[in-house]
Amino acid sequence: MREYIRDIVKCVKCGRCRTVCPSQQVQGWESSGARGRMLMALGMAFGLEPSNSLITSILTCTTCQQCVTECPSGADPHQVTRAARRELIALGHASPHQIEMQERIGNTGNSLGDRSSRTAWLTETQVPGDSGYVYFAGCLASYRYQSTAAATYGILKRFGVGLLEDEQCCGSPLFRLGLDASDLIAHNSRQIKAAGAHTVIVGCAGCYSMLKEQYQGFDVLHLSEFLVERLDELCTRRLDISVTYHDPCHLGRAYGIYDAPRKVIEEICTLVEMDTSREKASCCGGGGGVRLGYPELSGSMAGELKENIPAGIDYVVTSCPLCFRNLSDTGVKVLDLADLVWVAIK
Repeated sequence: MREYIRDIVKCVKCGRCRTVCPSQQVQGWESSGARGRMLMALGMAFGLEPSNSLITSILTCTTCQQCVTECPSGADPHQVTRAARRELIALGHASPHQIEMQERIGNTGNSLGDRSSRTAWLTETQVPGDSGYVYFAGCLASYRYQSTAAATYGILKRFGVGLLEDEQCCGSPLFRLGLDASDLIAHNSRQIKAAGAHTVIVGCAGCYSMLKEQYQGFDVLHLSEFLVERLDELCTRRLDISVTYHDPCHLGRAYGIYDAPRKVIEEICTLVEMDTSREKASCCGGGGGVRLGYPELSGSMAGELKENIPAGIDYVVTSCPLCFRNLSDTGVKVLDLADLVWVAIK
């Protein structure tokens, strides 16, 4: 942790992160927020023995990066927390849910531990393969939201987009938890190279941030970025519904993709914004391994987000299957952006 001291001491203890940290909003303790984690990371850098409460604090960060956008001194608690997770593992303090995720992916190649076919959603026998574009479906779409994977590819195949021969987990769940994702990065990179792809298209915000940040040698586009440049070719019809859009943390705050999904939505139906959106959007509570390790806390964060949804809308639209999952568990009607587009062009 000592190499992060320069980053840690950027924190001037002003407390602005306390007003936005979703974990702290629910739990209330200083240790459950970004400022508290920075102090603990500083202690770890000077040999502080990790206690159970310290470990819990470090592992209940959703990696939403609200603290990063709010910090006036340029501190990055998100990066420091991730480093602290790696340090805890190196010290022999891997949590049960970190071990579980590592075993799931190590045994099956996906974050769900599902041994069924990753492309069971695919009905086509012949897949385009020479456009230079490939669709990376991700684990949740491939195994839990297969209609969304089918809808996404139903849209993309119109533009000649292909698939990988043997896609595996992008590695984001391991990376966010402080675990090693290098084998997955190497495997998927070989697959992308073998496909002759210069651009990978994803519908999952977590996959997008992982591919963008940790992979090299090709471009990465979110589905909304790809479609917003092809709206005339989509030939969508207007739907008589109103929706609001939830900005996924790893798509919005992390990479500033705010306008593209909104332009696609507005081409199809009425968009009603939440009171806090874009860089101020609330976190669903599902990221950073929190849903797996601390499901009650994760659900409480989703409940807080639910309070921000405008009254009278028909659906919440999002671009992240984890956001979809956590919001759905609160009883909200949720649509993936791909499903909305698919309905409008069928």
